[in-house]
Amino acid sequence: MPSRLPPATLFTDPAYIAALEDSGCVTPETGWTPRHIETVAGRVWCYEKSHSWGEFVFDFEIARVYRQMGLRYYPKQVACVPFTPVPGPRLLAADDAGRRALGATLREQAGRAGSGAHVLFLPREELALLAADGWIGRAQPRYVWHADGAADFDAFLARLPGKKRKNIRAERRKLTELTIEWRTGAELSDTEWPQVYALYAGTYAQRGQEPYLNLDCLRRWADAFGARMSFCLARHGTRLLAMAFFFEDGDTLYGRHWGAAMPVDALHFELCYYQGIERCLARGLPHFDAGVQGEHKLARGFAAELAYSAHWFAHDGLHAAIGRAFADERQRLESWVAAQQAPGAGTSGDRLASGAH
Repeated sequence: MPSRLPPATLFTDPAYIAALEDSGCVTPETGWTPRHIETVAGRVWCYEKSHSWGEFVFDFEIARVYRQMGLRYYPKQVACVPFTPVPGPRLLAADDAGRRALGATLREQAGRAGSGAHVLFLPREELALLAADGWIGRAQPRYVWHADGAADFDAFLARLPGKKRKNIRAERRKLTELTIEWRTGAELSDTEWPQVYALYAGTYAQRGQEPYLNLDCLRRWADAFGARMSFCLARHGTRLLAMAFFFEDGDTLYGRHWGAAMPVDALHFELCYYQGIERCLARGLPHFDAGVQGEHKLARGFAAELAYSAHWFAHDGLHAAIGRAFADERQRLESWVAAQQAPGAGTSGDRLASGAH
């Protein structure tokens, strides 16, 4: 089923990309070598990758198969917005002819260096254009909230099954001692900025990873996008306990990252989901994109939809075999999404088969 969301454009704004690159988050040293395509047809934000981290379209198994066959998978050409699994235009041209020309240029560039080319989180229309030229498509689940006419949070809850309503209200009651507020970057003090960043970085530290973003990048985004980038802060007394940050683009709120100083039951759901829903309702935004992964979002009023990517592998045999595997995976996912969208679907729906992730 096609997504009801329009394609996001804030994330392909040159200012968004420049913040990633100029801050040092996206560089050859971090495994992202810019190979942007600029032609008379248009532009593609593209990188030569030496790894698969930060893409959110997981191909580690494909890289393993390449290694077993004695083939090199890296470098590969990836047209994407680094660390940003938000669907939106990737072949930035005025018409379909221009988009197909950009796709051909990307494929030619990949053929000269690396195992293939990948266009991540592109609209279905762009996927169809590339598929006509031999690219193979892949799908993965994402989770989106739609207002569907709800005027307030109670009206949103009223359309949910009773068990979901009860659970959400119980989760929110656990946090009544916290103070929650929304701030723009301009409203954060020089003392608060490092605290906010430390909360974000702490989420990665818990997993033994280096954070993808640095403080300079966040501040560059805040300067570039003003009120379109907002922070939801949770305090216990005077202590900043947790934060989540978001972007607004058109009629949609996009949840990005969060972090907490300590584990607090239900705080993640409050800051990342319920506060975002309330902000959409207050600001008249009909859609809230909470991102890929996280089947637990279904129990909190989000709908399952599909995100798409397009792939071309220079090895003909592997291109065909991977294409068959992606087709089977997509068929399973489409059936699962249809089951979640069916009237009378269960409280959490049938769980997604592990092979479809």
